[in-house]
Amino acid sequence: MKIVAGAGAVVVAVAVAVAVVGAGAVAVAVAVAVAVAVAVAVRGAKISMKRLALSLAIGLSAAGTLFAQIEFHGESYPLIRMTTEEPRFLDLPHRFVTINGMRRGDNVSMYFSTAMEYRVGRDSLTLDLREAYAEVLTDLGEFRFGKQIVSWGAADGNNPTDNVNPYDMYYLFIPGTERKKGTVMASANLYLGNYQLEAVFTPVFQPSRLPLNEQDFPIFEDAPFTIDIDKEVRPERELVNSEFGGRVSLPFNLFDLSISYFSGYDRMFTPCLSMLLGAEGPYFILDSLVYHHTNVFGGDLVTFIGDWAVRAEGAYFLTEDREGNSSLIRNPYLQYVLQLDRMEDESSYVLQYLGSYITGIDGDDLITPLGVISEKENEKDNLSARMGMPFAAIARNAIMVSASRSFADHRYEVRANTLYDLDNGGWMIGGGVTVTLEDAFDLELGLTQLGGDSDSRLYQMRDFSHLSLSLKYSF
Repeated sequence: MKIVAGAGAVVVAVAVAVAVVGAGAVAVAVAVAVAVAVAVAVRGAKISMKRLALSLAIGLSAAGTLFAQIEFHGESYPLIRMTTEEPRFLDLPHRFVTINGMRRGDNVSMYFSTAMEYRVGRDSLTLDLREAYAEVLTDLGEFRFGKQIVSWGAADGNNPTDNVNPYDMYYLFIPGTERKKGTVMASANLYLGNYQLEAVFTPVFQPSRLPLNEQDFPIFEDAPFTIDIDKEVRPERELVNSEFGGRVSLPFNLFDLSISYFSGYDRMFTPCLSMLLGAEGPYFILDSLVYHHTNVFGGDLVTFIGDWAVRAEGAYFLTEDREGNSSLIRNPYLQYVLQLDRMEDESSYVLQYLGSYITGIDGDDLITPLGVISEKENEKDNLSARMGMPFAAIARNAIMVSASRSFADHRYEVRANTLYDLDNGGWMIGGGVTVTLEDAFDLELGLTQLGGDSDSRLYQMRDFSHLSLSLKYSF
């Protein structure tokens, strides 16, 4: 088994000690974990015994103080996923242990979240420190420094304005912050009367994690070239390339309104290609994978009609190709979502309409040895949005519906969801049942099925269709 060690080893060792041995042995576990995390500095590094001994001594001296002041909670989540197309295990990563910790202070607090990810097909473990930051409380508001996950927007899960963090596309169909990657940044939440001001500053760019060349999750199956991630070219680590943004929330009598701006780089790369002529005709080769700068102007609104909440959110993405004249850079585009939802004690219902529209198409054609490709068709084929809603990577215009219902004092829960691609006829349906066995144990059975017209990306991802079984333990 291949194990990738890092800073997350500290928290995982603590979690195992808490769950198996008890609080009395946690100080030793912390010390050992610190030793391993320091000794194994990079992936695949060999552990030096001298370095391990020195790290262990340092860990032992600090372990008692650290654990005495840290509150832990988390979950273990072993999961089995069996494909429905053919009987085999789904070969994709899964976070089966998640540990969260917090050290509270009067004005300064520390937070962290880490996870252990396992992949069946490669029999490998990866430790991921998802968040680790300090929070400073003042009379104006909160200031946070470190690796964080920040969420913007009013809709559930599909937010055009939510661009501060990149996404982990392996977890595309998991709601909430689980599909996001933490980023080192400085952030602030300021409270000015009834108004709230949020600000973020990110000095180092981080792209989304993409499932490239994955048989069981073929989002980019139709690419006319081989994607070689070694040809990735990220923005230089210079102050001028830093990302920043802000969001203002304004409450009114009948609705709540937020306005936002973000200046950053696309979370997904743009391929730079060359076309060559071969014996069998023209073909493409990949020169580089680049990330273009984009300015995002967004807003969202929430109001209520009886027991139903009405949410509207949209963002305009002003790319580097402002005039729409370059065939290699995506034209400016608009994303929006309209949502109607109702939340009750034992049930919830959510209906969403997701939309995307590419602006600036003025008839410029792309002339190639294969013929003339209209700008409209070229931009249409460039489906994967580089920022904004993650589901825009698989459907430009779509409808999503989800519902859940609990029974017997929340001991049983039934849920169902569906996604339909309005442009290409692709669909996804899913559902599941959760049974609470004890206060901390949940047994979950789920189904996800994809299909539709052959032109849709959801149909191309049909190998992801699967049955799942899991036993979740929360502590």
